[in-house]
Amino acid sequence: MAMFTTANPEVEISNRDKIIYLKQYIILDRKIDRMIADLERLRGKLGKLTPTWGDMPSGGGSIYKSVDIALIDKIVDLEAEINHKIDRVIDLKREIEQLIESIDDEREKLLMSYRYLDGMTFEWIASEMHYHWRYVHKLHVRALGKIKIGQ
Repeated sequence: MAMFTTANPEVEISNRDKIIYLKQYIILDRKIDRMIADLERLRGKLGKLTPTWGDMPSGGGSIYKSVDIALIDKIVDLEAEINHKIDRVIDLKREIEQLIESIDDEREKLLMSYRYLDGMTFEWIASEMHYHWRYVHKLHVRALGKIKIGQ
């Protein structure tokens, strides 16, 4: 479940470590988006077959070049890696949602959801919640104090 665990349950995990843990979801989700874009670029290259024209007939060969086969291998490997990361990001999101749900204040839950599930900036959150950004930081610190990771 949670990444941070301590042998002694009385040892408190720092807010900095909590932030690192909570940010994992957004970071991994964005990495998956980049990998999907890479996959689409590779697929685009695969569709660009260029025939070779010449005076002499040639036959018996494949329309697929060895380069295309290597590209297909890369695509298959990348798809498998993306699928593995998608499984992990789904698990991470569930874990983070549970941590956020454990907070008793609805404003703090909303702030933490905006920040760690939607990836929004503190400035955006302050504007959306109609709070001063300093107050958003204060709520954030209070909410972090209520989150118990690995305990």
